[in-house]
Amino acid sequence: MIHRLPRVSLACVCLALIGAIVAGMGSAQAATIIGSPVALSTLLDNGSIKVGDKTFTNFAYTFTGDMPAAVGVNVVPIQDDFGNFGIRFQAAFIDLQSSTGGSDALITYRVTADDVHLISDAHLAGNIDRLGTTGSASVTETFLPLGQNGQFTMHIYNDEGHPTPKLADSTIFDTPTRSLNVQKDILIIVPSQSGSATISFVDQTFSQIEVPEPTFGALMLGSVLGVARLRRRQ
Repeated sequence: MIHRLPRVSLACVCLALIGAIVAGMGSAQAATIIGSPVALSTLLDNGSIKVGDKTFTNFAYTFTGDMPAAVGVNVVPIQDDFGNFGIRFQAAFIDLQSSTGGSDALITYRVTADDVHLISDAHLAGNIDRLGTTGSASVTETFLPLGQNGQFTMHIYNDEGHPTPKLADSTIFDTPTRSLNVQKDILIIVPSQSGSATISFVDQTFSQIEVPEPTFGALMLGSVLGVARLRRRQ
């Protein structure tokens, strides 16, 4: 049984989008675990996970250096403070001093909203920790098909070149869409002489708007046409 959200006014949508931007400018946004974790390795062979009004499918994972194998990555259903549903990737994402050139993990998947919603914006957060004065850790996220030319890219980091870490980011899509292909790249580079950097979780949530029912749209169109006919008769 699908529980539909109340129809959202334009003003409410605007307020929600403003809130998303503000959330992306601050520290990492809190999220609540609402389901049991599953190993990413179990989702790679046509597996799926449903969280609220969204379904996550088409998982793929590649890694280099000291990044964990898929069996060591948990996928956890979450809901953020704004009520948006999503997933958390929890693992020991790390680069050791003994490795050369850093360590990288690429996670890709598809997110699809249910029949009565469209995805309007996305939120990214993580607990990137860097000890020492050197090294860097970052998560870069891109989307297809909406971001074919680099639009809507999100980026969080803790980097020696930036005095203030950025632990949360968000983006608003120009055109709300039913589904998105997500590419999440986790890169950690630690110099061989000192320092360390780790990421133990990366949260991803998506906001949505409700699709107007066809009957409602037809009713509004009929009312407009009726008023137009009445005015012509007068």
